[in-house]
Amino acid sequence: MLDLAKVERFRTLATARGPLLIATDLDGTLAPIVQRAGEARVPTSALAVLDRLTQRVTVAVITGRDLNTARRMVPCEAAVVVGSHGLEATFTDGLLPHVDRVALGLALERVEQEVLTRVPSALVGVERKAISTAFHYRDAPELEGRLREALHDLPDMLRLRDGRRVLEVLPNADGGKHRALAALVNHFKPRALLVLGDDRTDAVMFEEALVQRERGLHVLIAGVSGGEETPPEIVELSDLMLHSTDEAIEALETVARALGV
Repeated sequence: MLDLAKVERFRTLATARGPLLIATDLDGTLAPIVQRAGEARVPTSALAVLDRLTQRVTVAVITGRDLNTARRMVPCEAAVVVGSHGLEATFTDGLLPHVDRVALGLALERVEQEVLTRVPSALVGVERKAISTAFHYRDAPELEGRLREALHDLPDMLRLRDGRRVLEVLPNADGGKHRALAALVNHFKPRALLVLGDDRTDAVMFEEALVQRERGLHVLIAGVSGGEETPPEIVELSDLMLHSTDEAIEALETVARALGV
């Protein structure tokens, strides 16, 4: 449960002058982390408050999930969704990168085959997305070293990204959640910004939020704790820490009530 000091920070942000943009991660922030990525769900309470918030502010979900999956998990029609770490989006902006999907698909297929040849037991943790492939090892942490070795030499067009018990191969494009946030600010022109996240991929988004603060935006950065899995960068860059996805939803509810929706 949020303490009074945190409640006041969210209320103050909600009443800040000018349009508000809420940019939130998905897994570990809105949806609790689960053993198998395909079983993750956003609670109905979170979906309800996101729907209410879209009546007054711009709500954007920025996630490593591919765009179609993210849309299924967050079926809020008025919410903006940016998938694949900034490489897919439901809006168009010049700051978002272009991806050659045909060449990318062939390259990912070759990588998957190589990994499964060298680490056959990794099959259960393979998650093929629209423009990336994630290798989850939450169910088998002993596979991490072998997966890293198998993914050590990637083709130039691909790169490796670390997450919470997952290694993801994605396009070596100038993407990332920081680019996604910059594009959102450029497109929607907010004057206040609330950013929520829990993982290393969110740390760069937090850094971009700090840049926007220097440019004059009223910014509040809320990290969501994942216990011992919480990257230190999240704690260091956050204005405040929320202890769970439940508290993240409570924070959004606080903003919604302050906005009168």
